[in-house]
Amino acid sequence: MSCPSIIVDLLLGEPVSIETALDDMSAVRIVYVGEFHTIARHHELQVKILRGLVQRNPKISLAMEMFTSEQQPIVDRWLSSTESVSVLVKNLGKDSWTNLIDYSSVLTMARDLEIPVVCLNVSNGIVRKAARGGLESLSKEEKSLAPPDVEPINPLYARLLSMRLKVHRAFQGKTLDRVIFAQALRDAVMASNITKYLERPDTKDKLLLVIAGNGHLNYGFGIPERVKRRIDLTSRIILPSESGEMELSEAERQQAIDIEISHEDVRFINKPIADYLSVIPIKSNDGDESADSWNVAENNLKSVGNGN
Repeated sequence: MSCPSIIVDLLLGEPVSIETALDDMSAVRIVYVGEFHTIARHHELQVKILRGLVQRNPKISLAMEMFTSEQQPIVDRWLSSTESVSVLVKNLGKDSWTNLIDYSSVLTMARDLEIPVVCLNVSNGIVRKAARGGLESLSKEEKSLAPPDVEPINPLYARLLSMRLKVHRAFQGKTLDRVIFAQALRDAVMASNITKYLERPDTKDKLLLVIAGNGHLNYGFGIPERVKRRIDLTSRIILPSESGEMELSEAERQQAIDIEISHEDVRFINKPIADYLSVIPIKSNDGDESADSWNVAENNLKSVGNGN
């Protein structure tokens, strides 16, 4: 059996309807929607939020981590066409986001409703180069793509990343400073592109829906923090839980090790992970979820608050 997701307001400490959350989110300038890139429920949430927001505020744009700034002309041409997302993937070539086809519904909705799509990211090649050799390893042209405020990095964010990056086997026993810098580079470029877009004369009254990985949004670190440094606009963050739905490929499993991050481990952050959390009960290992287990999990969610 399946269970619908529940939206929890992490400031009120109560489950709320998606309609209530959408009413609140539609009144701000930036809504950040997180994801684990390959979980279908997360893409369904994106479609639901985009549809709900445009019904409340038709002056809306969509910004996506899944495209680089250099790909903007290709994406714009696709938006003015009737071609499938498969054609967009083909046109983007080898630099296409790996599972871009999973974003078909949200991209097609944006095109059908004539919603602009803003390409946020920096190329993987530059990020990988920065992860290996730091900022000094980049060419003059590559460095010009790095915003001047890429450093310093919030030490709380760096501490969180250090814990989470230990899941990668290759990072065991190694300094993670350059890898953390590479993450910060992505954050800084995306924040810069968001700010530039919202500061344009023709977008000053628009709501911007930003789709990015949870790791760029957790606790308001990453993109939201860097946007706020540049332009102080009202915003909300909604994150979907992983809830045992993540499935790794064989290659990914070989490169990963089990780590455990406890509640106590992240208490140093001392604030909620988001404004809203979209959750379902954790799937059991044997895949057997009874009606009782769903009810218990739903009741437990009612006690969720902002204790962190």
